[in-house]
Amino acid sequence: MATINISLPAQLKAQAEELVDLGFYSSFSDVIRDALRRLVQKDPYEDLIKEAKRDYAIGKSTVLETDEDVDKFFDSLK
Repeated sequence: MATINISLPAQLKAQAEELVDLGFYSSFSDVIRDALRRLVQKDPYEDLIKEAKRDYAIGKSTVLETDEDVDKFFDSLK
């Protein structure tokens, strides 16, 4: 495993150490590894969200605002 040195603001370091003290992580290194994993991990819904926003922007989507709208939409799929 590689070792690196990083500079952190004192408050951020204290918050990370508190997570270790509270038992959420076994070490400061575990906090950093988890943070990096979360940063680089792709959200499986990210592409779907982008597509939905794009469709909405071009008027290609339907906004379902009420329970009745939802019911009508699902009835139309039958």
